[in-house]
Amino acid sequence: MMEMKSYAVIDCPEQSIISNKVVEYLKIHSDFFEDQVFHLWNKIDTVALLKAVPEIGIFFKSIKLSIREISITVVNQYQDVGLHIDELPVRAKVNFPILNTKNTFNQWYEVPKEILETVDPIINQFGSAYYDLQSVDLNRCKKIDEFELLQPVVFNSQIPHRIHITSEAKLPRLVMPCTFFNEPIDWLLE
Repeated sequence: MMEMKSYAVIDCPEQSIISNKVVEYLKIHSDFFEDQVFHLWNKIDTVALLKAVPEIGIFFKSIKLSIREISITVVNQYQDVGLHIDELPVRAKVNFPILNTKNTFNQWYEVPKEILETVDPIINQFGSAYYDLQSVDLNRCKKIDEFELLQPVVFNSQIPHRIHITSEAKLPRLVMPCTFFNEPIDWLLE
């Protein structure tokens, strides 16, 4: 199998329009701005969001991607999101910055094989298996990439990764992960 990058930046001229309209939609259709209980991954009504913000569908169609599902990740506490590997079958998704992503960093790590072999997958709230690596000592791992999410990126979710929240970040941090019927794997090929 070919080597895959951690991420690839996507140029989106409509980024600020999409972000602003998604924030307005979420203020009406979610409690992400009030609820302080930490729920990183939040599935939302994809069809309703695409109707409210048609620019999302227009943008992804322009880069030949067909949307399967849109979610919203919410970080509302000054605490890093621990190291993990997302659920399969998705390898390549798009993370679209919505609000307060400055001074927050996605970081990818190489975890030694002997450590990975000791971790069993756990079942998330959606019934899918993923790898929670929060207990892994990062000093025994090698950081291989880092990106401040100021632009949309094709995101490799099968490399162990975490979100680092700096003290300069503003909260809540909202990101719109999108998955597709035609995964953008080719964007990640070296």
